[in-house]
Amino acid sequence: MSKESKDVKLRKTISKWQQIFIWVIAIAFIAGIALWALAVNYSPSAKKAKRTIEEAVGYLTVDGTPVKNEKYWIFPEEVEQTYGDLLAQYNNPTLDPAFEQPYVKTLVAVDLLNKKVILYYAEQNKIKADPAKVKEEVKKEVDAVKKDQSKSQQIKTQYGSISNYEKEFKAQKEVELTIQAVKDKLGAVSEDEMKKYYEENKADVITKYTKAEVAYATFDTKEKMQNFVALAMDKGVTAAASEASVTFTDYTLTKGTLPEELESQIFDATSTIVSFPYNETYFVFNVKSVQKVDTFDNFKASSAYSEVLGELQNKKFAENLNKWKEENKVDIAFNDPVYKTWYTALSSEEKDLLNAYKKLYEELFSEDENVRTDLPYEQKAAFIVVADRIAASTDTALEVVKADVKEFEKKIVQSIYDQIKGSSLEILRRMKEYYPEKKDIAYDYYSKLYDQIKPYLSVGGAYYVMNQLFEIYQGFADLAESTSTDVKIRADSYYKLYDMNKQLDDPKTAKEYLAKLKEIKPDYSINFETAEKELEDMMKQKETNNQTNEATQTSQNK
Repeated sequence: MSKESKDVKLRKTISKWQQIFIWVIAIAFIAGIALWALAVNYSPSAKKAKRTIEEAVGYLTVDGTPVKNEKYWIFPEEVEQTYGDLLAQYNNPTLDPAFEQPYVKTLVAVDLLNKKVILYYAEQNKIKADPAKVKEEVKKEVDAVKKDQSKSQQIKTQYGSISNYEKEFKAQKEVELTIQAVKDKLGAVSEDEMKKYYEENKADVITKYTKAEVAYATFDTKEKMQNFVALAMDKGVTAAASEASVTFTDYTLTKGTLPEELESQIFDATSTIVSFPYNETYFVFNVKSVQKVDTFDNFKASSAYSEVLGELQNKKFAENLNKWKEENKVDIAFNDPVYKTWYTALSSEEKDLLNAYKKLYEELFSEDENVRTDLPYEQKAAFIVVADRIAASTDTALEVVKADVKEFEKKIVQSIYDQIKGSSLEILRRMKEYYPEKKDIAYDYYSKLYDQIKPYLSVGGAYYVMNQLFEIYQGFADLAESTSTDVKIRADSYYKLYDMNKQLDDPKTAKEYLAKLKEIKPDYSINFETAEKELEDMMKQKETNNQTNEATQTSQNK
């Protein structure tokens, strides 16, 4: 088994606080960052000032010594720019300031440094971008810009001239194609290697990549299904669906979705129309296309081939680059204490967790075992990552420190909370667990979590946040009904329950909570009369809608 690099391990370290989708997005985006981002800080008349390595966030090292050429360093503005571009591409999602922000920025910094490693490899091995390809790409871009009047004017404003933009674009394209040339060399996979992979993993490949693009409709009786099939065979599926007012839903069917004997009817279909009963429902499938990978030739002709090829190329590239790094003692290092701490916390192998814990403890705690107050909260949060990893580890060597680690983690959580209060949802969650008697913290936690899921409720997306919804609902209910809790927290909790039910389009329950709020705090900052009127109007509208739907259903059944 090949040895994994630290940055790969970093991405594999998953904890409760991580929202997986943003990390996937992060890696995908960083790998091919848009060139328009270059315009932000461009100044054609400015001369580049010589930088010092002390200004750098991180840099390459050879045999432990920093590489002197500053083109192999990265600076704070590069990380911030890339991070900002990343979030902008995905509508600026709100990330937890203590955990998610430094995590993503560390990924950004690591990826930027990894690009520097690739470019350093290219320099050492005399690999350059193909000049003809660079020229072709630049010409294509400039021609497109000149044809687009709006884009042309935008670039002139940002760069001063199209010529300036062309120079910047060319420089970036040379970097991009140089990196690709290195990947092509180190990640080359032959057809014989693909055949070997296919034969060794044939069963998995067939299961994963056999698929059918279909559209399906359901019927409640066998007779209706058979009547529709007959109509579709006579007039075609589209015309039959229109005539019979039947709605088809597009679906990608993969192996394991249905019983094997039913799937085979679709994957081996000789007709585009397939029908059968399943789970007391009658299905009609319109089979649009089937992808089979049951032989190597079929596999090679399918889209799965390029997907697997890409995966093997990436794996081989990473293995060969890591081998070269080890042989030539090339590595990355950080100046910035936050990135350095997070990189240690996330990339340390399990056998090194104890050393990582000791190292972070020495950095973050004073001699009297109190958390230092002069350090950034982001740096302290990295300790919690190590604590979580130790708690989850099955390594018996870590058992002796688990109790101490938990106690020190509690101090770190308290210290971060003192610095940023309710800004971090994850810190609030942990504070709530550590101090269940502090109802104000519990309220702040449920409120912040509710703010995150509320947009889903207003568009009928409660299904997607059901687990959080149950937690919030129960949390506010417990606070509201607790007579030992401060009346303001109880009132605020009743208000949240009223608002939540209104968002869920349940005015009847919302009215019940509004009444309880009015009972315990009649001077609450809400116009009760207006709120009650709004809920009554909602109930009348729901009743009207129900009557209309019942009438429509009755008419259709006749």
